Amino acid sequence: MRLSVIIANYNYRDYVGAAIESALAIDWPDREVIVVDDASTDDSRSVIESFSGRVAAYFRPKSNQLGAHKFGFEQSTGDIVIFLDADDLLEPEVMQEIAKVWRPRVSKVQFRMNLIDAAGAQLGSAFPQFPPEDDPEKLRRDYLWTTAYTTPPGSGNAYSRDFVRDVFALAESTIPQSDAVLLTLAPILGDVLTIRKPLARYRVHPASYGGMESLEAVKFRTRLQQDVDRAHLLTTVCQRLGLSVQGDHLRRSLNHLQYRLASYLTEPSAHPFLRMHSRDSFAASWRQQSDPRRCRYGTVLSCSFGPSRARRRRKIIAGI
Repeated sequence: MRLSVIIANYNYRDYVGAAIESALAIDWPDREVIVVDDASTDDSRSVIESFSGRVAAYFRPKSNQLGAHKFGFEQSTGDIVIFLDADDLLEPEVMQEIAKVWRPRVSKVQFRMNLIDAAGAQLGSAFPQFPPEDDPEKLRRDYLWTTAYTTPPGSGNAYSRDFVRDVFALAESTIPQSDAVLLTLAPILGDVLTIRKPLARYRVHPASYGGMESLEAVKFRTRLQQDVDRAHLLTTVCQRLGLSVQGDHLRRSLNHLQYRLASYLTEPSAHPFLRMHSRDSFAASWRQQSDPRRCRYGTVLSCSFGPSRARRRRKIIAGI
């Protein structure tokens, strides 16, 4: 099996060199590394060009992550594709571990990621906490009900080439993040398999897409809009495939609800959802998902809305 590692970079000159080095260090005989720079305005180009002869580098006009990844994929030839974020790292044994579990009908193999800081120092923890056993069919059923499943972000996934080709043909222009498109459709277009060993490193820093030095309402709202776009994409593709998606699945997703709460509590006046019956969403999610951390979160939420605050509870639920 041939491995393609595709790195899309935009203004990550401080990190992209380390990402490329980690891809080149993968212990696998048949691999290629493709770097697509999305019109960076910093010194990224000189960093990338220092790897001339070792990677295939392309410098393109500004688009977005999806556009850069689509272009990189068109240049690639691998049977398995990893879209490595320019600020993340891969472990040398990543492909050896993937090859052990790979099988027909797989859409992606996902794995845990160690957390590192901006300087690359280990923070002493890894994520996500996967369910104890692989069951792609159960994952698919639950996903169609809640639109949520335990998944790492982009760099923590290795995709089938056929799956990526099909997804990019279905991708909607309203979603600029290829990670969102790929993660949304992986459970319904193939089997999702899990490796519980950390095989990548996720860098935590303020400039990252999901990074926050403090609570930022605009990032919560961006995530909510992405959830809406992903739900629309999922519904559209399920209809084409003849799969049943019942009702408003976002209202059954505890993962979505936590961002709704955060958005409302940080900046109520700009919150995009009104009178969406979040109490029903929470109750359905509580029944469907048994992750202990989610249970603790729900317990805290329930206690904070105790009987003595019933009137305020009704007001908050009506508002989010």
